[in-house]
Amino acid sequence: MRASDSVRRLRRLTIGLLLGALTTQGARAQSAPQSPASDAVAASLDSLRSDANGMTLDRAEVRSGARTVEASEHVPGDVASYHGALQISGTVDGNAAAIGGDVVLLPGGHVRGDALSVGGQVKLAGGTVDGEMRSISAFSVGPLAGARLTPAQATRRSLSLAVACYLILVAMALAVSFFARGHLETIGSTIRTDFSRAFLFGLLGEIAIVPLFLLSVVALAITIVGVLLIPFAAVAFALGVMGALALGFLAMSLLAGDAIMRGNTAAGEERPVVSHLITGLSLFLVLWLLSSASAYTGLVGSVLRLLAVLSTWIAATVGLGALIITRGGTRAAAGVPRVPPPPAEEYAWQTPTPVSGVAAARRPTPAPRPSQQ
Repeated sequence: MRASDSVRRLRRLTIGLLLGALTTQGARAQSAPQSPASDAVAASLDSLRSDANGMTLDRAEVRSGARTVEASEHVPGDVASYHGALQISGTVDGNAAAIGGDVVLLPGGHVRGDALSVGGQVKLAGGTVDGEMRSISAFSVGPLAGARLTPAQATRRSLSLAVACYLILVAMALAVSFFARGHLETIGSTIRTDFSRAFLFGLLGEIAIVPLFLLSVVALAITIVGVLLIPFAAVAFALGVMGALALGFLAMSLLAGDAIMRGNTAAGEERPVVSHLITGLSLFLVLWLLSSASAYTGLVGSVLRLLAVLSTWIAATVGLGALIITRGGTRAAAGVPRVPPPPAEEYAWQTPTPVSGVAAARRPTPAPRPSQQ
């Protein structure tokens, strides 16, 4: 009997503990607030409160996911949903807002205040809104207005972007030095001999980019086939402009590398184009790294950023102008010194014979001297 009593007591204790745990869990579920308590919701409400087209909502009024106000339901205050559509078939005395969803007014739905949708639309499907109906794609101010990075994060992002652009230009420099070295040399020679003219042509070329693109679109829009080709033509035009600017910038970087590495090439030795190109590109990289690292240092950072932007723009503009003058590096500009022809050899006067229709050349002989009597 004592053993059976112990077993019964153990069973009662176990059942009591289970019932207590279930009761506690139910009480916690009932006492937990129905509104979301995440930081994302709080940031969204702050941005909504700060936005000029937004409104002020309490956190308790926001529900996660889709929300529906039934036809028999009467909400005395505001109603809002987060990352879900808000469908209203009943009456709302205050405002109705959906953050990341649509506000849909179904038949019988009535909002006496304003209706606002962030990232969606306010749709009237039989309902009415007494106040204003506003739809905004994103917050204009507040914590979620954009990427709010700390100074350290912004600096790391700027440094990473500068290094990425440098690596892309280095890859392009390697390709150009192997496959289009002659064009690059011609463009660089034009920059060296006529810098101001190259800058003027480059400036005019940059101004003409948009009109030329519009003219191309209008010319293609004349025919149906041309209309279909407009997207491809736009991509090709953008790639062509970026390629021209990149090639001109590489030519300017080559000249900068020549100026830095001037004493490292022996007389009569062929210039190492690749190393000079990388040296010139590294010079621009140093300017951008310094401007990125000192972006939050006040006046010094502003001056360095201005210097980096101006130097890069001038280099790209002058290079583009030289590319236009030389027609992509295919012909030397007027005034550019050409390589002198090699001196005539001893037997250069000879013409190979026999050639049909071509008379053989005779070796010039000195005139005979008059005989002395």
